[in-house]
Amino acid sequence: DLLQDQKVVEGLNKLTENIDFLSEVVKKSLGRSDTLDKIFERLAEVKNLLKAISDTTVTGYCYWYEGNGRYFGLHITPLTVADKFGEKLNNQKTSWIFTSATLEVGGKFDHFCQRLGIENAEQMILQSPFDYQNQSLLCVPRYLPATNRNNTLIELGKMLQPVIEANNGRCFLLCTSYFMMRGLCDFLREHSKLNVLLQGETSKSELLKQFVSEKNSVLVATQSFWEGIDVRGDALSLVIIDKIPFSSPDEPLLKARMEDCQIQGGNPFNDIQIPEAVITLKQGVGRLIRDVTDKGVILICDSRLVNRQYGATFLKSLPRSKKTRDLQKVVNFLKNKR
Repeated sequence: DLLQDQKVVEGLNKLTENIDFLSEVVKKSLGRSDTLDKIFERLAEVKNLLKAISDTTVTGYCYWYEGNGRYFGLHITPLTVADKFGEKLNNQKTSWIFTSATLEVGGKFDHFCQRLGIENAEQMILQSPFDYQNQSLLCVPRYLPATNRNNTLIELGKMLQPVIEANNGRCFLLCTSYFMMRGLCDFLREHSKLNVLLQGETSKSELLKQFVSEKNSVLVATQSFWEGIDVRGDALSLVIIDKIPFSSPDEPLLKARMEDCQIQGGNPFNDIQIPEAVITLKQGVGRLIRDVTDKGVILICDSRLVNRQYGATFLKSLPRSKKTRDLQKVVNFLKNKR
């Protein structure tokens, strides 16, 4: 639809004309310097990319755009890399090793292998060196506020505050939306005396530095803090996740992949949304136990984990922690671990 807009078409045509003109100018100086030669090559790449983005009749790709008041971008993304990557695997006669704590979903590697076109691979799941049964407790609270109520955020804040304060902070509160992140941060800052840090108020590295150095802190965050964060020891002993991290079905690339999955006869929810949410949830849960001496609680505020059939897939994919639905047992665990 965007490429049907007259102003957009005129803008792309003007951009193409300018690139063509610049290419002709640089072409006359080819061979005089490596810099000019690289500029000419880069201009050719941009021309080909513009041509590809403009021809939305080519199947197998998602064409999408994003922007704000200061930025606008056009994108073309393959719906799958399985064919090309699988071909690369077969053509290169060498060993390939894929390893991560978040590759398997429900005890299987099917999703990962299908996404990369991997066939006939030797598979192995190695047990963690951590004693999750004694080091951690997983809780899906029994009495959660209804998600369709306007005061869900406030009610959730009221439920979480006593648990966070019982642990004297030392908590990651990982949210699935910026709305929930800011709302819970505001609630805790208004009702608690703990030091509450918020993603976006300073750099990621500075936030982590403050969290570790300023004892009894609560870090409220989303997205970038779900993975790649390593806080060991007593500085972090409580990780709270507001809900199952399903991606928005309106996200362009996900929407295109779901439509393609349906055309192929698959089930988009089971084949795409659940596996990707499982992997993201595992990454968030993995922030807690980072060493053999760590102890703490994972609190996931989403009753779908126990009320929906697909919840079993999520629970099977998580570490084998002790489980409870009683928040008082969570408080007792946090107090007794000291």
